[in-house]
Amino acid sequence: MINRDTQLTVNTIGSSGPGSRLLILLHGYGADENDLAPIVPHIDPEGLFFSVCLRAPIDLVPFGAAWYERDASGAIASETFISSVDAIDETIREICEWGSFDYSESVLLGFSQGCAMALASCFRAGKAVRPAGLACLSGMLQTVPNFQYQLNGPPVSILVQHGTNDPMVNIDKGRNIRDSLIESGLKPQYFEYPMQHEINGESLFDLRSWLNTVGLAI
Repeated sequence: MINRDTQLTVNTIGSSGPGSRLLILLHGYGADENDLAPIVPHIDPEGLFFSVCLRAPIDLVPFGAAWYERDASGAIASETFISSVDAIDETIREICEWGSFDYSESVLLGFSQGCAMALASCFRAGKAVRPAGLACLSGMLQTVPNFQYQLNGPPVSILVQHGTNDPMVNIDKGRNIRDSLIESGLKPQYFEYPMQHEINGESLFDLRSWLNTVGLAI
């Protein structure tokens, strides 16, 4: 079993198939490690991946969790952001060691605030190995003091999805992710949908198609 003393709580979904690759799902603000679990059977019906959902380390009242905090001015508290990236990387390392998974064949998926963390974990400056795939759902690329990104480097298969009617994370945030990645020489697949802050049927279908392509290409 996965070590429950790991830095982050892990909801182990497992796999309905061979599950020889790892899929890591990071929830949004105010949700928890159970939030994204229901989409797994829909996006990976063949069971190509062994799926795990991680819980953010900052507990909220009355429920849910967050990946980072903001100060009184609204600026991101960089120490909480960096600490969470550290915890994500360490937890993934432990899971890979436990299940003999190759991190370079894994896929990171993040929704909203979890998207910001997936981007930070994937493109952290100095990181020697990147995952095979990165799914950015209704999220943002955060600028954080004392944290550096390195967007150029080894290629990663990237999917970016965002709702044009998102009242919580403006569509410009999704377009900024797309543009920043393209400017760095990467080639993300980018989709906009007439939806709010959510994953709808159309976006779920595109996510499944992309994930299947990544899984079969590894």
